[in-house]
Amino acid sequence: MISVGIYIKLKYFDLNINFDIKNEVLVIQGLSGSGKTTVLDCISGIKQPDSGCIRINNNIVFDSFNKINVPVKDRNIGYVFQDYALFPHMTVKNNILFGIKSKGIKDINYCENLMNALKIKHLEDRYPSQISGGEKQRAALARALSIKPELLLLDEPFSALDYETKQKVYNEFIHFKKTWDISIILITHHDEEAKLLGDRIIKIKDGAVI
Repeated sequence: MISVGIYIKLKYFDLNINFDIKNEVLVIQGLSGSGKTTVLDCISGIKQPDSGCIRINNNIVFDSFNKINVPVKDRNIGYVFQDYALFPHMTVKNNILFGIKSKGIKDINYCENLMNALKIKHLEDRYPSQISGGEKQRAALARALSIKPELLLLDEPFSALDYETKQKVYNEFIHFKKTWDISIILITHHDEEAKLLGDRIIKIKDGAVI
């Protein structure tokens, strides 16, 4: 169970969000600037809420009352950014290994298993500039999964893909969520995408669930 209840004062409005998520895909929708990415950044630890509590299964990673704020690297959360944020000077394999090494995980074979599962093993020696958008998306997903996270955050990971690639990636994602036992929060602007990929949808406007 993931439990999020946070408040943070932003420039144009106050963000005040509360929700729980089990092992499902929770979609967060809203207009640009409504606070969607801020929610993910607070959960991951990139931003600190002014108050509230965030619990990842049995671990409290943020609690303003008890002054708990677990560092990003210790929250066991995978995050796929909109632009994928792959390291351009690293091969696909080394991008994935970066997550494993940063966590001190000894099972390097897990990297091989991820690449095989996501069908990018043949790309392991290529650099991000040498692969397609769909391949970057899978590489970024593999890197996020390399730390064996308890929660996966996806910030509009399909927005840069063309229509044909999106349809292929959608099918892969549906297969992925059936295979991996993990809670996922997905941000998307697209209603079709939300209905196809999500188990539950919440919509926010000006920092509040509507």
